[in-house]
Amino acid sequence: MVRTTLKNILLLCIALSFHCIAFAQKIPLDEYSQDTAFIIRLDKSAKVKTLKNFGEAISDINKAIAIAEKYQTLDYKKIQFRVYRRAGIIYEDNLKLNEARDYYQKALNFIDIVPYELQMDIMLDWAIVHKKLNKFIVSRDYFNQAMKLAQKVGDIEMEEFAYNGLGTLHEFLGEFDLAAEAYIKSNDLSKKRSNNKSTVVSLANISGVYSKSKNFDLAFDHAKQAYDLALKIDDTTKIGIALNAFGKILNEQGKFDTALLYHKKALALYDDMHFNRYIAYTLISIADVHINAKNYPLAKDVLERCLKVKDYLEFYEYPNLYLKLGILNQKTKDYDKAITMYKESIIVAEQRGIKDIIQKGNFNLSEVYRQKEDYKTAFDCLHTANIYGDSIFSDEKARRLAEAQYKFDVEKAAGQYQEQKQKQQSYMLAIVLFFTFIVIVALVYYLKLRTRSNNMLVDKNKEIQVQNERLEKSNEILRQFAYASAHDLKEPLRSISSFVHIIERRYAKLLPPEAGEYMNFVTSGVKRMENLLSALLEYSTVASEDQEITRSTSLSQVLVDVQDNLRVVITEKDAIIDIRCMLPSLYISKLHLTQLFQNLMSNSLKFSNTKPLIAIQGSISQAENSYTLKFTDNGIGMKQEYSDKIFRLFQRLSRNAQYEGTGIGLAICKHIVDKYNGKIWFESKENVGTTFFISFPLDVIKMEKNTEGVLEMA
Repeated sequence: MVRTTLKNILLLCIALSFHCIAFAQKIPLDEYSQDTAFIIRLDKSAKVKTLKNFGEAISDINKAIAIAEKYQTLDYKKIQFRVYRRAGIIYEDNLKLNEARDYYQKALNFIDIVPYELQMDIMLDWAIVHKKLNKFIVSRDYFNQAMKLAQKVGDIEMEEFAYNGLGTLHEFLGEFDLAAEAYIKSNDLSKKRSNNKSTVVSLANISGVYSKSKNFDLAFDHAKQAYDLALKIDDTTKIGIALNAFGKILNEQGKFDTALLYHKKALALYDDMHFNRYIAYTLISIADVHINAKNYPLAKDVLERCLKVKDYLEFYEYPNLYLKLGILNQKTKDYDKAITMYKESIIVAEQRGIKDIIQKGNFNLSEVYRQKEDYKTAFDCLHTANIYGDSIFSDEKARRLAEAQYKFDVEKAAGQYQEQKQKQQSYMLAIVLFFTFIVIVALVYYLKLRTRSNNMLVDKNKEIQVQNERLEKSNEILRQFAYASAHDLKEPLRSISSFVHIIERRYAKLLPPEAGEYMNFVTSGVKRMENLLSALLEYSTVASEDQEITRSTSLSQVLVDVQDNLRVVITEKDAIIDIRCMLPSLYISKLHLTQLFQNLMSNSLKFSNTKPLIAIQGSISQAENSYTLKFTDNGIGMKQEYSDKIFRLFQRLSRNAQYEGTGIGLAICKHIVDKYNGKIWFESKENVGTTFFISFPLDVIKMEKNTEGVLEMA
């Protein structure tokens, strides 16, 4: 209130000074009066237009800048400071951070001619925009500069704001202890100036930090202090803030029913007062509780109500509301509505340049379209998601590097301070303590190096984790791309084959003799391509299937099924299948086991010039904690140097037309074995035969105790 009054008095003084300048410079008084009035109107109206109509706000502020830059008097330089700062605020509120930084920089050029309270304002603006730009060192320095200036002139309010800003910076970086310390200092200052409303907010901030660090006792204590004080001053808004603080703590603890009670109490207060901004954020908190409790229909109902007050949400939360509704409609299988919500979130996010919501919306859209079997649209959405995902990954990497640099700088400064303190103390030590001092310095240096190394290792581990998550998401996109591509390409191949047969049937007599041979080449090529695509579909199916196995599969029954599948070939070649031991049950997908052994047996039958003999046996190795299967044949064999090559996709060692195939069978075998942490390798001699070894860890084998209490295969 005091600061607002001072600003109004300052504006009045500026207006009076304009009249004096106009008189001294013989400039028409009306021109100065009109310009001054415009600036004053802008200061009031631009705040309203900032979020509701960005275009009009920028248009007005640009007109103000053009007028202010016409004059180079001291008073108009102060006006330039104000309009530049207002432009920065408008751009910052609309998340155009680079433009905001540029205008704040222009305002900083006039910092020496404006009152100290405006100096602190621009310092805080500069600190906040650089925090959002991930320039943590610059942000911290300006928060500290604003704090020192506030302490110098005794402005407790600005000192409180500076500590609150530092608290938000530390909380953003996950440094919850430092954040709590800064918020506590901010709270002490709000108490010192007897501002109970500000005290409630700072207590709620402290509660939130303790809740995030899982210190729920302290979190509840500060939330209760905030609630009691809000009741004392009878401020409905602040009571609601305290109630929501309780709800968020309980939500973190998994006490969803109680959390809902507190949030709904806050909502009832805001509904009575028609506080739409607080209603919107309370509804989002209620929806988050329902989502954590997996009550998706209830969460959807709450967020649909939130759509009515969406205009009161901040810049990021507006499109994020549509994204959440898309996810909830997808979970409840209302795919058409999910598509509508995802598209709306993408449109709004594109208008505001919010990359992560664009990426998430497109990725989720691709999944919905895939479920609706619209594979082309699904692939287009995946492609867009991948592009934005790469951009987000680059931005995230830059942010983490800036965060690491900030932390390193803080530790370095702390270390230098400690070292300087030790040097000052060393002058006071007696000569008899010299060697003791050397030992202490060495110990501190060692601990500092160790701490720095540990922190760098933690940062590297976080970066590796982010890269792994990114790689996992990219692999999923590639698997879906392989499936969609193979599926869609089979249709034109069928068309080619059909039209070749039509030509052959209708126009055979009109074509030269060699045309029939050429059409056979086309038909055989189409058939080979269909076989390759079918193999690729099979491979992508194996790659994408990742279900939890709860029932064991009998290996003996699987081999019976495989022999039935290959009965025609076995009969034609008069092959012998010799199972030389009792086979166990495995906790492996029956489909995967069937694919594995059918590919191995099919290869043994195919690559054989004599009557095929296939021997299968298994054994347990307690020393290696594994179960190994041997699959031996008397086929044509292969060179041992191909031990890596044969398991690669589309690799064929034999180019002889006698042996058909796509070169993907053994790649599928290796992928299946890798899925269950197993190993596959072979030993072979040309024209003698090949033995494949398949080793699985014992935890995939169903084991039972016999009458003597010894574990044996079931």
